[in-house]
Amino acid sequence: MITFLFALVAPTITILPSVAPPPIVTTVSPTERSARRQTVVVMQPMSGRCGDGALDFPRVQTPIADLLWVTDSNADQPVTMSFRIDESGRPLGIKRDPSTYGMAADLAPSLAASRFAPGAAREGCVIVYQPKRSSIADTDLQHLIGYSIFAQSRPPKELFERIAPSGSDCNTQRPAVLLRAVPDFEKIPATTGRSDWSMVQFDIDAAGKPVGLRIYGATGNQALDKASLKAVAQSRFTKGAKQGCLYPYTRRGGTLAAPESKEIAAYRSEDSNCPQTVEWKSQPTLTYPENFRRRDIEGWAVIAFDLAPWGGVGNAKVVAAEPATEFGEAAQRIVLGSFTAPSKQGYSNCVVRVRYAMQRQDRAAQVNVD
Repeated sequence: MITFLFALVAPTITILPSVAPPPIVTTVSPTERSARRQTVVVMQPMSGRCGDGALDFPRVQTPIADLLWVTDSNADQPVTMSFRIDESGRPLGIKRDPSTYGMAADLAPSLAASRFAPGAAREGCVIVYQPKRSSIADTDLQHLIGYSIFAQSRPPKELFERIAPSGSDCNTQRPAVLLRAVPDFEKIPATTGRSDWSMVQFDIDAAGKPVGLRIYGATGNQALDKASLKAVAQSRFTKGAKQGCLYPYTRRGGTLAAPESKEIAAYRSEDSNCPQTVEWKSQPTLTYPENFRRRDIEGWAVIAFDLAPWGGVGNAKVVAAEPATEFGEAAQRIVLGSFTAPSKQGYSNCVVRVRYAMQRQDRAAQVNVD
């Protein structure tokens, strides 16, 4: 469940997640269509700097891999991200160079979850990501496993076959689960801004007991690895020996709180004639950017706009957004989708702040407008 709050209206509005819109269909020529192929793309951070100084580059997280339909014309273009670093080492003001083509949704979130050495604040930072593409057969297992765990749609059969250990027969006449043990995730340390996972490999003996357990792939959370091995050992299956079975456990990431924001009055222009309280008459489509929600990253944005006498919203623009401009783009769509009570003359230079906040229960998310 996703809960959205409109602070300007006072009551709390609870809505279910909306059905995802159909994918955008792009028309291509027959020649280009024949050249398209499904490819694993990993956006590798290749170079970076802050002003004239070096960037402690190894601290940059590599984005989650994507499985995309690409052509030779769009697969290898680098993507540039600009940002600044505050005194704590946190990247802020993250935005993509609009002149560069970007395919990976996890670019800004993975950078937002990265941490650099603390010290003096740094401005004018830039990172260039280079797409590394490969077939499913040639992609590193770590990237494939991570993709399979967090994929928004079911990966192709070829990917699961590639992940399966050599000689595995666990997916043919798959044994039924009699008992699936689960770790106590609350006792496992969480990594801020990133979900950890452990993929356990095991065999099943004739009695249905897991044997030969080991970690097949993982993000490095040793407490999760240990708890995952214990959980699989306690699980039970129907009788019949199997080998090369796999099962993943994931530990939800710790929430990365939104950076501090100035009071909303600080963003209001002197020539604003907008009232302090706006009476919203219709509820827009309220959306939390999915790529940031997946990493439990919070944010906010300030939107300036005008109101027509009939209540329509116009001239909406992003005044500020943190930790990435994508929060501003989402907030702008929310404000443009709103409708207010009619007025005699309309108003100009109104401002609202849209807050994006995670909740502990069921990965719920809040969008607050004040």
